[in-house]
Order: sequence, then structure tokens, then C-alpha cells
Amino acid sequence: WSDFVYASHSRNYEMWRDRRVASKGIENIAEEGVTKDLVSEINSEIKEETVLDQVMGAWIRKATEGATSSPKEDLCVDKSHPFVSGIGMLAPSPDWFSGVYKLRLFDRETRFWYQKIEVNVYAWDAGTEGGNDYSFKNDPKNENISPFKAGSTEDAVFVSVDKDNNNLQVLPVGTLTFELQESSKCG
Repeated sequence: WSDFVYASHSRNYEMWRDRRVASKGIENIAEEGVTKDLVSEINSEIKEETVLDQVMGAWIRKATEGATSSPKEDLCVDKSHPFVSGIGMLAPSPDWFSGVYKLRLFDRETRFWYQKIEVNVYAWDAGTEGGNDYSFKNDPKNENISPFKAGSTEDAVFVSVDKDNNNLQVLPVGTLTFELQESSKCG
């Protein structure tokens, strides 16, 4: 895994999502694990006030069971910016990544912040390079294709057979955990 990039934001910001063409920042993190352009894109959104905060989580050298990555600082959220989105590269790969987009950390019904949220995350293909195996060297795609879940096509890298009914099923590649820290100081 590359470094992870997380942002807290309003509903008006989209770091990435299903069926949206990848920005240059998303392309660079998905293909090479380089975060610079994505951080620059986020900083521009901070100036526009659609993003409140961004933090980095350390890369994972060997992703085995129990491997973790934690940001060195807390991610600030508020009622105007109750969503979190994040991304990290799956390596080696042509342009695969994992993460979460527009995860709401505030419960609108109870009007309280969730104390803890755990969410399974899946492999996504950024649609910026060809290739269907664990390789860095692939030809760029000539047309922009929107991200899609890896395994939802014929390239079954992250798919297994459900033994009960013999169907293919996409498997999660990890779990993200977000915990409320009452002592967090924003700004």
C-alpha cells in the first residue's frame, strides 16, 4: 500500500467515486502511489471551503493480516464537513487503489457523531492504465474510463467463488476504522 490520503469535506466535494473520471491526483496515487498532486487538489478545495482538513496515513510495506496504517494527526470534522474520503494505492498494480468516498461520520437522525465506524474497503481500478495483473509497467489507456470495482469485470484478481452457490464474489482488501476523538483540536 502507498501512503493514504484522507480528507474531511462537505457534500460538495468528491475526491473520487464510482463512475467518475479520475483526476490527475487520483491517477498519480493509483498508478505510482504519489500523493503530491492529490494533496494539492485537496488544498485548493480547502481554500474553497469544501474541504475542512486532510491527513496522511503511513504506507504499509507488507500487507499481511493485522497490518495497520494510522495518521500521525487527527482528521478534523465539523457539522458542515461531516464526510470523509480517502485513498491508497494497492501495489504493485497498474492503477488499482482502495479507499472510501463520502462516508458520513455524523448520524442525521440522532444528531450525534458516530463513536466508531468500521468499513470494508475494496479494490478499485482507476481506469487510467491497461493491465490485469500485479505489474507496474502497463500501457496508458487512450480514453478516460471511470473507476470501477476490480473484479466487477472479466479480470477476476480480487474475486473468489462463493462455495455455497458457486457465484463469484468481490472480496474486501482491508478495513478502515474511524474513531471519534473528543480531544481533537481543529485549526
